[in-house]
Amino acid sequence: MKKQDKLNDYDGFVEKFKPKRTTDDCYTPPAVYEAVKGWAMKKFNIAPDRPIVRPFYPGGDYEHYNYPPGCVVIDNPPFSILAKIKRFYIERGIHFFIFAPSLTLFSGTIEKLTHILTDSTITYENGAKVNTAFVTNLPSPYVLMTAPDLAQLIKEANAQAPKAELPVLDFPANVLTSARLNKIASLIKFEVPRTAARFVRTIGKERKGLFGGGLLVSSAKAAEAAEAAKAAKAAKAAKAVKAYKYELTPEEQANVAALDNQSSQR
Repeated sequence: MKKQDKLNDYDGFVEKFKPKRTTDDCYTPPAVYEAVKGWAMKKFNIAPDRPIVRPFYPGGDYEHYNYPPGCVVIDNPPFSILAKIKRFYIERGIHFFIFAPSLTLFSGTIEKLTHILTDSTITYENGAKVNTAFVTNLPSPYVLMTAPDLAQLIKEANAQAPKAELPVLDFPANVLTSARLNKIASLIKFEVPRTAARFVRTIGKERKGLFGGGLLVSSAKAAEAAEAAKAAKAAKAAKAVKAYKYELTPEEQANVAALDNQSSQR
């Protein structure tokens, strides 16, 4: 293996031991933040001279932050303590418009808040991609709203972030790696006899290093592996979980009827 291949191989090995990114490490790209702030100020009629604060920064302490009178918190907080953060601001009468994970958006005191869905996957500055929504206690008659206009603004802002150019690896069918075989390992039985394979660490005239090595197999085994991949894909599709249909309880149906009656009297 050439020296450069060894270095590339080592970099890949080291990458596996780097700390995993969490939703608490998601610092918002400036273009995305400005798009969200501008939309929130317009939608909720926030005066231009009203203080906008961002207490959630590395090493920051939102509980002891010096909040100016009449301020609005527009920021991306740590998602793991979001319920605590919402309670803190509600109890102190501090208005906020904050980022939140879509999947757990309705956790906490939903009656007092407005929840805003955009189906926006934001690429944060650490590279993490999170399907993000928003929650606010700014005055509004709605407990829930979708915001296609905000979604478009976020999409445009997200596109401004520089994208890393990653190489696309297209190995020949005769080269089998553990990554390729793992896609079928739990679903399809596939075996390679010793007489049909050779262990390799590099391939191609460029002598591209294979992390962990690989197998150079016969054409017959390559074709068999390709068929196994197709079969595994079909098996995964067949195992797809069917949606379970839930029914409302009599009490829930009564609540719906009461809501219908209340809405019709407006």
